[in-house]
Amino acid sequence: MKLGIVKLSLKDAAYISAGLFLILGRYPISWLLSSRRKIQLPKEKQFPVGHYIPCPSGNTLYVETDGPAQAQPIVIIHGLNSSMRQWYAQRAYFRNTYQLIFIDLPGHGRSLKAADLSIKAMASELAVVLEKLALKNPVLYGHSLGGMVIMQYCVSMQKNDVKAIIVQHSTYTHPFKTCQFPAAMQFLQETVIRPYLNFAIRNANIFRVLGRLNYYNGLSLFLYKYLFFMGKQSPAQLRHISRISALCPPETVAEGILECLEYDVMDALPKIEVPCLVIAAAGDRIVKPEAGKYIVEQVKNGTLLQVNGGHLSLMENDAEVNHGVKNFLHQTLHVSPVQ
Repeated sequence: MKLGIVKLSLKDAAYISAGLFLILGRYPISWLLSSRRKIQLPKEKQFPVGHYIPCPSGNTLYVETDGPAQAQPIVIIHGLNSSMRQWYAQRAYFRNTYQLIFIDLPGHGRSLKAADLSIKAMASELAVVLEKLALKNPVLYGHSLGGMVIMQYCVSMQKNDVKAIIVQHSTYTHPFKTCQFPAAMQFLQETVIRPYLNFAIRNANIFRVLGRLNYYNGLSLFLYKYLFFMGKQSPAQLRHISRISALCPPETVAEGILECLEYDVMDALPKIEVPCLVIAAAGDRIVKPEAGKYIVEQVKNGTLLQVNGGHLSLMENDAEVNHGVKNFLHQTLHVSPVQ
């Protein structure tokens, strides 16, 4: 019995190759754009089961708790267009010695559809989470938008219920003033950027499909590599953050950016009296390190940690970031981890 041999024309082979690229292109592109580091990312089933906390604003937040219940609590908040899954390296590093509370911002991760994405609303929701979980003297740790929410909480709520704060790659004002190419971004804000974001909100389903497609074919990886990393990230890390971003509703991202344009706590920074660790990176294209230096100068008790990497140094250079956070907790705050 002879086996038949399928002969493909060049045209057929081109179609098949294009189809494969559309669904698997993220793999060769991530290898092309990344270092050869091999990092094992955790599976979803390895995380503890969380719970939902409804807030008066209409938002319902998904919250996970990890680590010893009697240990010093650290409340950890991610940035825009992300989820708590970005913190896998910090979870692994601190989970045995601190009580970790991870929050998915409204409309992100497993939190329900956002009803209010204003930063003041999210700051008030942080107060709700602290009260619901009966957290005493927590450390608040936020990345990007998460850090902006924490600073808003400190200046708005005026409560003495926080032991310290850590803000990583966060700005204190209108984000286009502290990003790369600030003059161009502010010039384009009203003529291009705001109309585009409103268009994305009105046509969210189109952007949802494009976002998923560009994740699978790998085109979005070019953008995220430029925005978030300096080249040290592994292929798995680049795919990981690209997948998180692809799953974030485009209307949530667009509305979140519009709300960030109304943000400004510059004049209120001196009200922040608790110890504050500010983490900045020279390669951050979204929030220039000068923003972090300004925060340290204005708060009452600020410490600057400048690390290598880009906006997601917490993934790209997690060892340096985690070591700096650990030193801040141990030396500055005299916090003793559970052994």
